[in-house]
Amino acid sequence: MNIFTFLFVVSTYLLFIIFRSFTEVSLESQLLFSSFFILIIGIPHGAIDHVLFFKKRTLSQIKFYAIYLGLILVFLVLWIYFPFWSLLLFLLISAFHFGESQFSEIKASNLIKYLLYPVWGIALLSTLMHYNLLELIDITTYFKDTNDLQILYDEGFIFQLYLITNVGSVILLLLLAVKSQMNLDRLFSELFLLIILHITFYLFPFLIAFTMYFVILHSIKVMHQEYQFLKNDNDTFKLIDFIKILLPYSLLSIFFTALIIALSYVGIISYSVPLVSIIIISVITLPHAIVMHIFYNE
Repeated sequence: MNIFTFLFVVSTYLLFIIFRSFTEVSLESQLLFSSFFILIIGIPHGAIDHVLFFKKRTLSQIKFYAIYLGLILVFLVLWIYFPFWSLLLFLLISAFHFGESQFSEIKASNLIKYLLYPVWGIALLSTLMHYNLLELIDITTYFKDTNDLQILYDEGFIFQLYLITNVGSVILLLLLAVKSQMNLDRLFSELFLLIILHITFYLFPFLIAFTMYFVILHSIKVMHQEYQFLKNDNDTFKLIDFIKILLPYSLLSIFFTALIIALSYVGIISYSVPLVSIIIISVITLPHAIVMHIFYNE
C-alpha cells in the first residue's frame, strides 16, 4: 500500500465516522465540502502545466498559451451548442487521464497501456455512477439546463459498463503481472485499491466520493509526481519553491472559478451552478490532460 492509498483509507474511515453522526448531510453541505477541497487542492495540480510543458518541449510561450487557451475556448463553444456530447467527451478524457496518472510509471507495451488507461478510468467513473445513479439523476433533473444530460445515466448501460471495465481492469492488471511488467506487491496494491474504491463509492454520496478520489488519489499524487520531477531536475529545488510556482496560476484559477460560480448563483450567468462547475472543470481538464500526456511520455 502506497502513501496515497493509505491517506485515502484513513480519510474514508474518518468520514464514515462523521457521516454516521448525522442522519442526513444536505446537498449544500456536500457542495461546500467538495468545492473547498477541489479549489484548494484539485485546481493547483494543473497550475504548472506551462512549467512541465517547457521542460519537455520547445515552443514559444505565445504559441503555447494560444493553443492552451484555444482548446479551452473550443471546448466552451462545444458545451454551448452540444452539451451532451461535451459531457461524454469530458468523461472519456477524464477516464484516460485518471488511468494514465495511476499507471504512468508502468513499463509495458503501448497496446496494454493504452487499453489499461481508459478501461481503468472508465471502471472508476462507471463504478462511481453505478452506486450513485439515483442521486445523479435527482441532481441532473433538478436543474432545467442539466435535464437533457440525464440520457447518459441509463441504468442498464452503466451497469454493463461497470461490469465490463472492472473485469477488464483486473484482467489487464493480471496480464501485466504475468508478463513481469508489474510486480506482485504492486498488483495486490492495485487490486486492494479497487476494492477500497468500490467500498468508498458505495458508502458515500456522489460528490463526497468523487472529491475524495480526485483530491487524494489523483491531485495530491500528481503534484507529488510533479514535485519529484522538478526536484530530480534541480537538486536545490525544495518544497517551498514548488509552492511558489504553484501559487500564481492556482490563485488566478481559484479567483475566476469562484467569480463565475458566484455570477451563476446570483443569476447574472444564465447557467445553473452545477452545470457551470462541470463546464469549468471540463474545459480546464482538456489542455491539462494533453500536457500531462506529454509529461508522462516524453
